[in-house]
Amino acid sequence: MGTLLELKTRIATDLTRDDLTSQIASAVTDAIAFYARERFWFNSSRNLTFTTVPGQIAYGAADLAGIPTLLRIDAMFLPQNQSILPLDRYEPVDFELLNNATTGGGRPTAFTYVDQAIRLWPTPNAAFVMRLHAHLRLPAAADGDTNAWTDDAEELIRSHAKLLLYLDLLEDDQGATRMQSKIPLLLNALRAETSARLSAGVIKGTEF
Repeated sequence: MGTLLELKTRIATDLTRDDLTSQIASAVTDAIAFYARERFWFNSSRNLTFTTVPGQIAYGAADLAGIPTLLRIDAMFLPQNQSILPLDRYEPVDFELLNNATTGGGRPTAFTYVDQAIRLWPTPNAAFVMRLHAHLRLPAAADGDTNAWTDDAEELIRSHAKLLLYLDLLEDDQGATRMQSKIPLLLNALRAETSARLSAGVIKGTEF
């Protein structure tokens, strides 16, 4: 498992340049941000949890660090006793109307995501543990850290970072063309592995 520093060092070695430290760092950051938009097995989770506070409707970074940077909430559940209770998802405008239709609190049965925060309805009247299924943005890594972008997707990030450097800095059309040929193969391999890991293994019939 390689670190972020090892990834950047390898790019410098590939380019045979030792004078592009800041430019390589920026290219890696841009490459990670580009692919963070796509869901892979390593940036999806069903184990994000936060605990509600009686009388508090909105939940953000103070309640769960990753909430402001969630890319997509697929579902939210409230485990209670021996049951797993799903919450209904509302668009923000519809949630405003829902929230305006009642007073008092209770066990949350609905949610929305707006202003980088999760809002619950009814307003919780007790401490409930909420669990999310979500597409998340991995935390930024320091040079000595390892995460999926420097491990599982290392070759993709390295190739895309080099593409950006070839295009925007080095003006190397041949180098850029090589990366443009290589990147789709790497991306398709990650997509195929994601499909294999996340697939339910059941073929559904087509409805007409």
